[in-house]
Amino acid sequence: MKFEVLKENLKKAVAICERITRKTVALPVLQNILIKTNGSFLELTTTNLELSIQWKILAKITKQGALLLPATFLSNILGLINSEKIQAQEENKNLVLISDNQEMQIQGQDPEEFPLIPKMEKEFVWQINGVKLMEGLSQVVEQAAFSSIRPEISGVFFVFQKNKLKIVATDSFRLSEKTIFLEKSGEKDLSFICPQQTCRELIAILSQEKGEVEVSANNNQVCFEVLGSQPEQAKCLMQSRLIVGEYPKYQDIIPKQYMVKIQTNKDDMASQLKKAGLFAGKSLDVNLSVYVKDGRVKFFSQSADIGKNESYLACKAEGVDQESVFNYKFLLDGLNNIKSSEALLEMNGSDGPACLRPIGDDSYFYILMPIKQ
Repeated sequence: MKFEVLKENLKKAVAICERITRKTVALPVLQNILIKTNGSFLELTTTNLELSIQWKILAKITKQGALLLPATFLSNILGLINSEKIQAQEENKNLVLISDNQEMQIQGQDPEEFPLIPKMEKEFVWQINGVKLMEGLSQVVEQAAFSSIRPEISGVFFVFQKNKLKIVATDSFRLSEKTIFLEKSGEKDLSFICPQQTCRELIAILSQEKGEVEVSANNNQVCFEVLGSQPEQAKCLMQSRLIVGEYPKYQDIIPKQYMVKIQTNKDDMASQLKKAGLFAGKSLDVNLSVYVKDGRVKFFSQSADIGKNESYLACKAEGVDQESVFNYKFLLDGLNNIKSSEALLEMNGSDGPACLRPIGDDSYFYILMPIKQ
C-alpha cells in the first residue's frame, strides 16, 4: 500500500472513526482502525461490534493494499504533523509516514484480524438534509436515558412518514419531540429506535461533513450515509444495531389544554433558573409561582446548608395562578434546546405535565413532569 493524502482530510476522518474505539478494552483488535485502498479512495473503518463507521477520502493511490493501525495513536500522531500533505507506504505490516523533514513508522497488524462488517441490504430509503438532522438530533438526544428495565427509552425514536420526520426521546421524567419537514418522501413509512450513542456519533459526523443523508433500516439495523455533492468528495457511512422493542405511546401524555401559559424571554428565564439553582442544593428543586394579574413569575429555592433565593421575572400570562416545583436542570435543558428568543411555558399545577415551546416554531416541544411535594 502506498498513497499521498491531504493531512487535514486524513486527520478529520481518523478523529471521527477513532471515537468509537475508546471503550473496546475487551477486544483489543477493535481499538484499531482498518485503512485500505479502494480505487482512488482511502477507506477508514472502525467498529465496536454495535456500531461501525466507514469514511472515504480522496487520495493519490500508487499501490493498493490494507493495514490495521492503532486508532488513538494514529490520531495523536496526525495532530502533531504540520505538513499539508502526507506520503505513506506499507513496509512489513508497518505504515511509514513521510512529511516535511520527518519520517515515522507505526507498527500495524494483519488486516485479516479485523472483524468482517456485513453490508446491510437497503430496503426502504429516506433522504434528509444533514444540517437539519444534526440540529434536530441535538435538541432531543440527551433526553434519552439508559434503562435495562425499559431498553426502548435508551434511544431516539425515529418516525418517517409522508413528508416529515419526527424524532423523540424520553427518560420518563421529560420528553422532547422535533419535527423535520422533508423535501421528498421515501417509498414507505419507517420507524425505529436508534441507540443514543449512535445518535451522538451521527451528530459528530454531521458537524464535520455537510450533505444529504440517506437513511435506511431493517428489523435490527440502521444505516446513515452522508452523500457528497461531488463524486470526488468524501463520503461517510455509519451502520448500527437498533433497539428492539415498542416505543411508549408518548402522544397520550401530551396535555390537550393547560391551566396557565406564560411567555417570556428565554435567556432571562434561564438566568433566573441558574441563580435559583445555586440555592437549591442537592435536591435541585426550584418553585415557580405564576401570578397572572401581576404578569410575573416567582422563582423560589432554599437549602438548609446554603440559604434561600426569591426573585421575579416579568411575563405575559393567561389562565389562573399556578405553583409547580421543577428540577431546575431539566427545565434549563429544555430552554437551552429552544432556538427562538421567546419561550412559552404551559403549566398544569403541581401534578400535571408542563410544556416548553419556542415562540414562532411549532416543530419542537419539551414536556417536563413537576416534582411532587
